[in-house]
Amino acid sequence: MVQLRPPGQTYPTNCETTDISLCGCYVKLLSPLPVGTVVDMRVRTGDTEVKVQGVVKTSNPGLGNGIDFLAMAPASRLQLQHYLETIPDVKAPEFIP
Repeated sequence: MVQLRPPGQTYPTNCETTDISLCGCYVKLLSPLPVGTVVDMRVRTGDTEVKVQGVVKTSNPGLGNGIDFLAMAPASRLQLQHYLETIPDVKAPEFIP
């Protein structure tokens, strides 16, 4: 789960991420934010929570936003890296003629 908070918004928006890396993520939102919006984020990674600041890079109506991470504390980056290492690689099934 991810919580987004754009400037001026007093409550967070809860959403789900469909893709995440050390550089950014894609979040599902029915009403996505405009490109260029800076957001404060809390990303739930297993049992911990990572705080990060990001900027919206893509906006797809009815689908969501692509967000690049701008600023993350070294400890948060390490937590996210450890979390990503626990996710198994997903590979496409082999084609068998």
